[in-house]
Amino acid sequence: MLKNKYHFFYIMLILCVGYAVSQFLRTSVGVLSPNLMNDFDISPDNMGLLGGVFFLSFALFQIPAGILIDRYGPHNVMTSVIVLAVLGSVIFALSNSFIDLLVGRVLMGLGCSICLMGSLVLITRWAERDQFSKLAGIILAIGGLGGLLATTPLSAFSELYGWKLSFWIASIITFLVMILYYVILKDTREGIAINRNKEPIYLKNIFVVFKERNFKYMIPMSLMSYSSIAVIIGLWGAPYLKDVHGLEVVERGKILMIMAICWNLGSYIFGRLSSIFGNYKRVVIFGSLGVIILLIILSFISNIPSIYLYILFCTLGFFGAFSVALLSHYQVLFDKEYMGRALSTANFFNFGGVFLIQWITGKIIFFMGGNSSGAPLEAYRIAFLFVAILLSISLCIYMLSNEDKKHF
Repeated sequence: MLKNKYHFFYIMLILCVGYAVSQFLRTSVGVLSPNLMNDFDISPDNMGLLGGVFFLSFALFQIPAGILIDRYGPHNVMTSVIVLAVLGSVIFALSNSFIDLLVGRVLMGLGCSICLMGSLVLITRWAERDQFSKLAGIILAIGGLGGLLATTPLSAFSELYGWKLSFWIASIITFLVMILYYVILKDTREGIAINRNKEPIYLKNIFVVFKERNFKYMIPMSLMSYSSIAVIIGLWGAPYLKDVHGLEVVERGKILMIMAICWNLGSYIFGRLSSIFGNYKRVVIFGSLGVIILLIILSFISNIPSIYLYILFCTLGFFGAFSVALLSHYQVLFDKEYMGRALSTANFFNFGGVFLIQWITGKIIFFMGGNSSGAPLEAYRIAFLFVAILLSISLCIYMLSNEDKKHF
């Protein structure tokens, strides 16, 4: 028992590091977007595509990855797939065109697609069900430091040494994570057997999770829960602060860093709230209402002191972490042998939603007069209100769900 306890500590540690790398690669385009738009003459709609394509490849691999994990175990799958993130980082660092950037982002998305979902499956195999929210919150909070590094530290480093060197360093760190995955990860505790799901990989078996009625009501919220915050911190936050409020690169990085810190803190707190109250639905409703209100406020403000921007982005980051409670809601609906495909299907919609929202908001900003040099306030206003409206609709549908498991 003691041996299991210590080994699980090391597993949690490397899972946090792996997720931190994923968060860095995922979020880095946000603070670098003004530089990339200038260096490669990228229009806002293509910038939305570049930001979102990571999440598209990430999402498309979620369901196949879930099936592979259920059959072969997290250790083998996580160790193999993250190699693609190493390759993607190298290609991004070597890029000389927009197409090179796209290819690098696609491979990074594929490689990072396993980091969070594999971690969540490992938690269900090593810990008791009532510990899931707390442990998932810890991984999201500590691993979220990677997103923190992709704000002020990345912008300052890029100013001094150029953004390409940062991706060379990221590729080396990602390679080391792959080695640690291979050495440290173990699919389950000693003395505990997992029934590997060996059903044939037919579509009817992949989508068996849709037989759970509550799952269907949760899909719209999955599409919007993470995308409503990722569209700010991962793409349009820095351009918005530059174009609307006239902030310089270091100041923009500081605000996004504070936002990332509050998101990390919120991930832990929302995870604890879910465990304490034992009701995930109320926590999701509380968090999503906060994000909706703050997006509306963000849509209409201009010419305000920067201190209020710090407060607004900080609060938005905190409430945006409610998605950890949504993940906890998913895991109470399914037995362990279906957990890989359940969580991977949920993540498919989570990150597929990010791609759609980043791409669509890029189109909106472009059609409202945005270009590689910047965009007017009205463009960001329509884009952010669009996100707030979709999140509101998703919340209304989500309220039809409950937390009762239905066996299938």
